Amino acid sequence: MHIQTVWKIQRYPIVLLVAIAFLLLLSLLGLHRLNLDVDFSDYFSPEDPRFIAFNNMSDNFERHDQLWLLLESKQDWRDGELNHSLLAFVSQIDKQSDIISVQGYNQFVQGSAQANKILPYKKHPRLDSVLSNDGHAILLQFQLDESKASQFKTRSLWLIDTLDNIKLQSQQFWQPLKVESYLNGTHALNWQYAKVLRHDLTWFAPSLLLVIFVMAALFIRQKVWIAALCLNSLIALVLTLGVAAWLKLTLAAISAFVPVIIVTLALAYASHLYFGWRRAVNNGLSNELALTETVRVNQAPLFYSTITTIFGFCLLTFSPSPPIQSFGLLVAFAVLCNYLLSLTTLIYFAKFSVTKPQPIRLFTTVIGLAKYNVKRPNSVMLGIVLISIAATFSVSKLTLNDDPLSYFNEDNPFTVSSQKMRQYFAGINLQHYVVASVSGEQVDRTELSFIYKFARFLKAQTEVNKVQHLGDWVRSTGLGQSQFHQLLANNSVTELHLQSELSANKSAALVTLYLKPMTAMELVAFEKKVNYWLEQNASQVTVSPPLGSNLLFAHLSIDNANNMLSSFGVALIALAVLLSILKRSLLFGFMGLLLNFLPLLWVFALWQLNGGFISLGTAVVLGMMLGVIVDDTLHLMLKLPSEPSKDSIALMWQGLSKVLPVISFTTLTIALGFSIGLLSDFAPIAQLSLLSCLVVLFAWGFDVLMLPVLYQRWVLRRSNA
Repeated sequence: MHIQTVWKIQRYPIVLLVAIAFLLLLSLLGLHRLNLDVDFSDYFSPEDPRFIAFNNMSDNFERHDQLWLLLESKQDWRDGELNHSLLAFVSQIDKQSDIISVQGYNQFVQGSAQANKILPYKKHPRLDSVLSNDGHAILLQFQLDESKASQFKTRSLWLIDTLDNIKLQSQQFWQPLKVESYLNGTHALNWQYAKVLRHDLTWFAPSLLLVIFVMAALFIRQKVWIAALCLNSLIALVLTLGVAAWLKLTLAAISAFVPVIIVTLALAYASHLYFGWRRAVNNGLSNELALTETVRVNQAPLFYSTITTIFGFCLLTFSPSPPIQSFGLLVAFAVLCNYLLSLTTLIYFAKFSVTKPQPIRLFTTVIGLAKYNVKRPNSVMLGIVLISIAATFSVSKLTLNDDPLSYFNEDNPFTVSSQKMRQYFAGINLQHYVVASVSGEQVDRTELSFIYKFARFLKAQTEVNKVQHLGDWVRSTGLGQSQFHQLLANNSVTELHLQSELSANKSAALVTLYLKPMTAMELVAFEKKVNYWLEQNASQVTVSPPLGSNLLFAHLSIDNANNMLSSFGVALIALAVLLSILKRSLLFGFMGLLLNFLPLLWVFALWQLNGGFISLGTAVVLGMMLGVIVDDTLHLMLKLPSEPSKDSIALMWQGLSKVLPVISFTTLTIALGFSIGLLSDFAPIAQLSLLSCLVVLFAWGFDVLMLPVLYQRWVLRRSNA
């Protein structure tokens, strides 16, 4: 925004304030459309073929993984002593209006499972799925009445209320009998996602206010400026939420960090205007002239840093995950709002500031550190080269080790229940294959023979804990394949109680695998191994791709990491080009590239050395942080002379002395603001927060210690040639 435009806007403050009030009103009117429902499936694009296939499988076969209650007792549930209590508990909890039915082990206790006269079996083929081998744990499956969710503001609130009640009733009933209860399944997963989101929002808001108060009290100490900065942050936040509401953007647990980023960046970026104004006032300028001077000096750096930051966050839209796409769009929009507000409302309210000269309490000692470091250019450059080589080797060993089921703390109820599911049963890492006849007719001998063969291959794999399929029912009944085929032909799938094994038209059967806990890369490697076997052995049947939420997330993580890496490369090149154009020198572009690439390289090297890996949260850092840290580089480089002269060294230190203390303030502000994410119970936010703080601090170190060295050795050296 040109300086003349800024002052033209200031002449019509009523128009400016009315326009902002209208936009705020529009945003507030749309907030009721804001979708704060948290669902694990939101991370997948509705157009993803794998996600579509997974949903089709869920529609064609009855699922039993939505909500499980695991009951753990020191006694053996088969002894009969707990049966009466179990039936009383089921009767009590089944009366809840949110619960349609309770199934699982209680069916065997009541004998209803043996009531099936069509398929006579001595032992139910799925008994070991609800009763542990040692008899100390059983599973109850709950089917919830999701129509009750309409009585709540959001579905997430209904889920929290319903599952909290189930958990409370279970604890109250079983505690006297020393029976422990644990909730698991997709509903339990979403329950914890919703609770984590609520927890994070509860902690983030006061922590953010504390950061603003501390930084303002220590460094700004100007009430009008502080009020204007806070007002701008609030306006940008409300407008951003309005955009999310009106566009119905997909939000998730990771979206809780968006307000933190918005407010932190707003405070950090606008502080350049404040310190420029304070310096001008201390030099004896009037308030209006001081504001004019700070806008003149900072308009170019603010404009270009805004463009690069918006560009960096917009690159997140290349992620295959809708919540991350929304994450990038919202922050990019907020950065644009903050830029416009900084040059309009901030300047307007700043005109009412007290212009009494005050010392600027900033990091002036940073200049001395930079000057001390410049005296040892060879040592500095050699050290950077050696560490960067080692960092490159370390980063090359980074692996994709994402697991959405491990996003919570060790003491989180879902984490604990998942451990219990692995301890007593086959775990919760499910994967499915749909086996169908080529002709689309009823499953027959060809399909059953293949299923048996396929199951033998799968059971032989070390990654597989258990395999379930239609053949289990054939074996348990003792019927021959011809007799079983006749039963299928004469009875519906519902009458046979095989909804989880057969499609309604009986043309497809489901093979379910229970896998050991596996990383994303291990899941994909297993998928490739099974696909190779299927290519050799599945010529007479139709077999679907592997279907499972964990495998879906594995592919999402890999695609997201690849897209973020590509986006980072594009942003890095764009930054180098921009600096080369602005300074009319390829050398400046190369320097900017190094100053912003090496901090990320070093941080991810440390991350790998400490056992870190690429995940959903860490990959986002690649996409967003370059746009954040380049702000300081632009402010510094635009203050440095492009052409060397006899006064270049003096001019260099004059320019750096004005900017280095300010970027030290912005660095500390961003680091403190982003560190709030460490309070999160959600691993991607905690990882994103930690790495972002480290990247910001490392980037500051490179700007302070490396930029003066490179400038003197590469730019000023030409003046002495």
